[in-house]
Amino acid sequence: MNYTEALNYIHSIPKFRRPLGNANLRRLLESLGNPQKNLSYVHIAGTNGKGSVAAMTARILEESGYRTGLFTSPYLEVFNERIRINGENIPDDKLADYTARVKRAMETGDALVSEFAFVTAVALLYLYEQKCDIVILEAGMGGRLDATNVIDRSLVSVICRIGLDHTQYLGNTVEEIAYEKCGIIRDGGTVVSYPNGDVEKIIKKCSEEKNARLIIAETAEDTENGFSYKGKEYLLSLKGSYQPQNAAVALETIEILRQNGFNIPETAVLAGLRNVLWPARFEFVTDNIIIDGGHNIDGIRALRESLLSLDRPIVLVMAMMEDKDYETCIRHIAPIAKTVVATELNMPRCVSSGRISDIVKSMNIPVIVNNNPVEAVNAALSAATSALTYSAPETGGGSVVCVCGSLYLAGEVRKNFRKTENNTCK
Repeated sequence: MNYTEALNYIHSIPKFRRPLGNANLRRLLESLGNPQKNLSYVHIAGTNGKGSVAAMTARILEESGYRTGLFTSPYLEVFNERIRINGENIPDDKLADYTARVKRAMETGDALVSEFAFVTAVALLYLYEQKCDIVILEAGMGGRLDATNVIDRSLVSVICRIGLDHTQYLGNTVEEIAYEKCGIIRDGGTVVSYPNGDVEKIIKKCSEEKNARLIIAETAEDTENGFSYKGKEYLLSLKGSYQPQNAAVALETIEILRQNGFNIPETAVLAGLRNVLWPARFEFVTDNIIIDGGHNIDGIRALRESLLSLDRPIVLVMAMMEDKDYETCIRHIAPIAKTVVATELNMPRCVSSGRISDIVKSMNIPVIVNNNPVEAVNAALSAATSALTYSAPETGGGSVVCVCGSLYLAGEVRKNFRKTENNTCK
């Protein structure tokens, strides 16, 4: 099996399989020697912020000298991004080899699992055999029934922001979704979370039921180039008004790891936060173009707040998926824009650019339709005010183009920027 065959096989696996839960995944992992039982974990669930917290925590551990595995989803540009060790994607040949091994085990053991569970098995086997000291494990859609919850224990369970997303699977209220996310909490374990508004009482209740210690991160305060937390200032490479609170959760997680015997010097913490990379989260790809993968109402609210904090004219490039509350998201963020460029992706569940345009027009906001995402960015640049006088975001100045609404859109536009030497869309 080569790399292309491996990807084709993975994507041919059904996204959902009955029975729900991890019984078949446990059987599959048992046939592979139970690699999941021989790793240490930070297990992270939530609606928004879990990827950023995972990236910060992983980078701090890497700076401390630990061989750190990272499993996240989805990916932006290449599938291999989902499985990393010390920032390096799983190589193509390794992905092919491990896919073939897990495929054989699944078929011979009659332990059929979903696509995400299969990839989880590939990741756990790879990270174990590559002798990771610790694995930062990001849950997929939920928590309680999530494939990553196949692990028996974790050093710390992290519950990030909880909001309405995947309601067709997780529940119609944030309280129902919170219950599912809290399924990763371990008996007698330790939980780190945000001030989570109305769902905080559910996190507390679930922690008490599991006799788990709960730590709620305090509020982090923005500074010019980072944030302050508990009286100490930190530089933070990740932009966006929501990132300081994500960083506070990462700091509390690191403190729990220290209590569990990990040697994490403060110099590693400072370097990790200063150098961490997590693409498409309020990412400036040039001084006047931001890419953000927020795709649900909580993510859109956070993006709106971050954009308003720039105090610069905004032009939006938007595409969204039909299984999201796209109309609410569009109506929330479009009013801050001088112009919206509606685009779409060649995907069955993508909202048509015409539908986005109709919603924006109903708010009397200027809209341009361009069905090619890269050309849509160029159209946005042309529409932007002060197009010839852009300056760095720290200094204020001209308009900002923000590509938003979908991680798939973020990935496609970002990939184009990486292909061009001068960082302009072509």
